Parts: sequence; C-alpha cells; structure tokens
Amino acid sequence: MSVHRCMRERQLSTYLRSDWALSTGLLSGHDNACRHADDGHMNAQSLTVIRSSTDGRPSVRDLSSGNVLRIQRGRYVTIHQTGSPMTCWEMWALVARARLLVVSDSSSCSPVFVGASSFVARSIPLWEANPDVVIWCASRHGRRSMPAVTMQTVTVPATFVCSTVKKPCERSIEIVDRLRCESVVEATVRMACYSERLSGFVAICMALHHESRFLLLSQEESRQRAERVRSKMLECLDLYRQQKECVPYKRAQRLIAAADPGCDNPAEAALLWVLKSVSAFEVVTQVEIVVNGRRYFADIAIPGLMIIFEFDGIGKLGKDDAEFAQAKRDWIQRENDLRSAGWRIHRVSWRDYEDFAALRAWAIQLLHPHQVAVPEHAEALWALPTEACDGPSRRFHVHAR
Repeated sequence: MSVHRCMRERQLSTYLRSDWALSTGLLSGHDNACRHADDGHMNAQSLTVIRSSTDGRPSVRDLSSGNVLRIQRGRYVTIHQTGSPMTCWEMWALVARARLLVVSDSSSCSPVFVGASSFVARSIPLWEANPDVVIWCASRHGRRSMPAVTMQTVTVPATFVCSTVKKPCERSIEIVDRLRCESVVEATVRMACYSERLSGFVAICMALHHESRFLLLSQEESRQRAERVRSKMLECLDLYRQQKECVPYKRAQRLIAAADPGCDNPAEAALLWVLKSVSAFEVVTQVEIVVNGRRYFADIAIPGLMIIFEFDGIGKLGKDDAEFAQAKRDWIQRENDLRSAGWRIHRVSWRDYEDFAALRAWAIQLLHPHQVAVPEHAEALWALPTEACDGPSRRFHVHAR
C-alpha cells in the first residue's frame, strides 16, 4: 500500500469517526441534533387534538412523559407512537404537524394550509425544520405567535401563524390528514415566489423528488415524471402573471428551472443551490460512474470538469460499530476507485452550512481556474439567507450562533 493511500485512509478514518460520534451522541449540544435532514426515516405517529375546555386539562404526568404536548393555550396534542424513540429532528417535525392540527381545530373559519404548511402536512421536507404555519382564511389576515413547545428534553422554538391574502385555487385544494391543503404544485410556486431563495430552491427540489417518486435505479423515468411536474409549476407561475399578481416572476422561473429531483434531502438541495449559483458549467445530480465493474452514484457532479461534490450526512455512516466499519471500508473503496478514474472529490458537511457566504466563496475559488467570473444566470439564483430562513429558531445548527 502506498504512503499516499495510507495517509488518505487515516484522514478518512478520522473524518468518519468524528461524524460518527455525532450520530451516536458522543458529541453533545446542537451537534447531535444535526441528524435531521439526511435521515430519511420517520416513526409512525398518530396525533389527536385535546381541548382543555371540553376534554379536561392533561395531567402533569402526561405532559412530562412527552406523550401529550401543549401547543397553545387550551389546546394539547396526544401522540400515539409506534417504532423506536424519536430523534430531535423527528420531534421538531412532529410539532410542526401538531401545530397544523391545532390551528385547524381552533380556527373559526375553515383554513387552507398553503406554501410550507402544505409541505408539512404531506411530510415533504423543507430547509426550515420549524416553519411558520401559513394559511389562507377568507375572514382573517395578518399573523399571531405560537409558543415554544417542549417535548421531553427538546424545546421547539416559538413560531407564527401567518394568514396570507393570496387565495389558493379552489380546484387545487386537497384533504391531507384531515387538513385542507393547496396542491403540491401550487404550494411550490408560492414558495418560489415568496420564500427566500434557499428555502424556495430546496422546496422545489423536494417537491420534484416527491411528486416524481424519484428512484435512483430508474432515473430516466423518474426525471421524465419530474419534467411533467416542472411544466405544471411553470404553468401555475404563468397563471399568476396572467392574473396580474405582483410576483417576482423571473426569480421564481429561474429557481424552478434550476431545481433537480435527484436531491435526496434538503442538505443536498442546499449544496446544489450554492454550486449552481456560481458555476458556468452543467451541475447535475446522481451521476452514475462505473469503475472496475463497480457502480457508484455521485451526489452532485460537474462532469465537464470531473469534479464530484458529496454531502456527508449522518445517515450514510451507520448507527453502530459494525455498520460504521462497513461504511468505512465501502467509503475507502469508493474513494480510491473514483480518484483512480480521474475524479476529484470534495466533501461538505453540516458545519459548512454555518457560513453560506464562506461556502460559496470556496466554490468560486475552486472553479476559478476554469471560469473567469460567475455567470449572470448563476448569480441570479443567489441571495444570502437571513435569520428568518436560516436562524437558530428555524433549523438545527452545529454551532450555536
């Protein structure tokens, strides 16, 4: 074994062991919470709304057990759970769903859940783990606060119920888990128009992935389905313009056109967004590469430059020593094969998302030998996320700000 290969394996082992410590809780605080967007599993939960005025106030014991949550004054939710204990991100996702049920139960009108809330109702992941509840209600506009919710040792920050004046199309309203929701297509276009660029781009990618029923080994058919969904999104956006809606049409159109159904999760979609905001070259997802008879898929790649970008999420490392050891062996084999075939590999983790400006500057510097400047069409995708989209009340952070 060469000296360079020994060094690479030692570096990779250190890197893997460090991130594996995050997944097993060996590192504390917000670090362990960052498991949220690359773990694709959710326990099965059934939620029931309790009104203290008619059903009685839950006992202190029930509240402390985490099986009953106080969502707002006079409204609680009982959790009927099957499966293993929930992770922090699953608790945040559950609270987001519970808030929808409580808002629906406590509203004097019959609200339609739109935008991000339509995604939450369908369990389609977003960039924000703790989004506002967004509704359309004929008799009410404006916003009101919803308190923080504590579940066992986890506290989900406070958020808002926002009533929008943009009415959803009646034909697009669907019933999802007892809730009236606008269609995925209309909810996506709403986010493309009114959310921050990061949030909107991630939502579009996740909607395309969900609606196309994307399968890695059936990419051609999956991408054909995704293009039909994308066409519906663009038609919906055109309808906004025909109705003389005051929307950022060009911005939304660019985001919809640039999104990719091959992103498995919000973390990969965020990385794709950063790369597409700087690259003059084609940036694609789930690129199939065969080396020595072994088949690999690159998360994100620039084939014209033979560069691969990988998001290293906790879910890829395994949950015990045996899985970690196998993941390490597979990763080393994959790394060696791809590099021997001429590919350069760059890895990004949750820590890199603590400073999006620095991450984008790194990407620009990386591509600098191959392009003079960032193209105008790429630059148009970019805007630095604000606290309202990416702050500590919206998602987990590896380091407290």
